[in-house]
Amino acid sequence: MKTTKLSDLSVDELKKEEKKRSSIHISYSVLIGFMIGTSIYATVKHGLTFVSILPLFFIPMNWFIWKSKKEVSKEIQSRKSN
Repeated sequence: MKTTKLSDLSVDELKKEEKKRSSIHISYSVLIGFMIGTSIYATVKHGLTFVSILPLFFIPMNWFIWKSKKEVSKEIQSRKSN
């Protein structure tokens, strides 16, 4: 993935980036919700298994995605206030 500085992007590019990161965040949130439901079901049916703890590995990744989305939003807001 190509990383670019947010300060190098125009406002339109920042809005596109925010939309992209927002959709990624929503997708990961849905995936984690599904995994939590599956892990609860698997724990009730089969006891503690790898599937039971799998969501714990993805929650921090979703947090970083949410944080990067907030950084883009802050950059847009700072540009609007100037």
